[in-house]
Amino acid sequence: MNTALLNFLACPKCHCRPKLERFEQGDHSSSNSRSANGEVVFGVLQCECGTLYPIIDGVPRFLEGGLRSFPEFVSQHRLDLEKLGHVGACEPRNRGSVSDNDYDNIRKSFSQEWGIFDYEGDKTWGWTLEERKRVFLGDVAMKPEELCGKRLLDAGCGNGTLTAALSDFDLEIVGLDLNDGLGRAWRNREKYAAKAIPQVQYVQGNLVDPPLREASFDLIYSSGVIHHTPSSKGAFDSLVRLTKQGGRLYVWVYGRRGLPVRLFFLCGRSLKRWISLRSLLGVCRALSPGYKVAAEALNRLGVLKFRSRTTREITLDLFDAFAPRYNFWHTEAEVYSWFVQKGFRNIRVSGVQKHGFGMYGDKI
Repeated sequence: MNTALLNFLACPKCHCRPKLERFEQGDHSSSNSRSANGEVVFGVLQCECGTLYPIIDGVPRFLEGGLRSFPEFVSQHRLDLEKLGHVGACEPRNRGSVSDNDYDNIRKSFSQEWGIFDYEGDKTWGWTLEERKRVFLGDVAMKPEELCGKRLLDAGCGNGTLTAALSDFDLEIVGLDLNDGLGRAWRNREKYAAKAIPQVQYVQGNLVDPPLREASFDLIYSSGVIHHTPSSKGAFDSLVRLTKQGGRLYVWVYGRRGLPVRLFFLCGRSLKRWISLRSLLGVCRALSPGYKVAAEALNRLGVLKFRSRTTREITLDLFDAFAPRYNFWHTEAEVYSWFVQKGFRNIRVSGVQKHGFGMYGDKI
């Protein structure tokens, strides 16, 4: 974590700026407080309300239970915590102290998905990074020179590859997501961000109650995320609060699909009521070869157009469609009304695909 990130962090409970406490030493070689480029790898953030949040693998972690949501971290860094006076934080977490609520289920689902992402070979949604960068520019309707020097929030950054790659446009970028795998994204920045590594940071937190200061971002990009929360409109409202005056907000959501597609995904989503996420992933692996054959056949016949994907990538895509508890769809008129209600101008539909659409607006 770059210490400059502290300027944009805010405790989800008391909304104050947290105080950074580094770990000066530890029993593990991985627990050095700073990486080679001068960033904090392990430590804690303390808020005025007394809540402690850990920094693990360079990522500040703002889960509801604070430090007690990370018993392994507490065990590994007991001496560091006691040295800083946090003896109470080293006590074992009471069973059930952190509820298995909606957001915890969302976290588990996407942690499972992105935990198996292969940074060496997998594409995201069948797109290469160069294709995703071009899609991003089209989605937000901005040229690279217009992005230079702006602060971007990638809200729901997933595996974090696009987050890092967008540093090519000389952006200062924060990737926010609820999944546990952001440490892998942080470690893989060098692969995608080249010399702009310090400009790319990740934060684990809830999009609906984000651990970020209001009006901190010139541009917010949230593609395929808010419809996986209990309230798409509620998540949208949270992103509005983070957008600067004069800034641009972009969201992409599911649109209504045809009846055969809806039935297919309904069957897949119903499975998670009866089996574990790991078992559901196995089902997706079993379905992916047949899905690939069917998609290629439909491509050749000109019935539908599918992007070329490996069976492994199709497995991840199916799991992404089946596993989340919430999968709402919306109309253009509905999302347009959200922007209007919040006083946005220059509202445009952008990023239309067969299964959804995007929309952006400028905050007055």
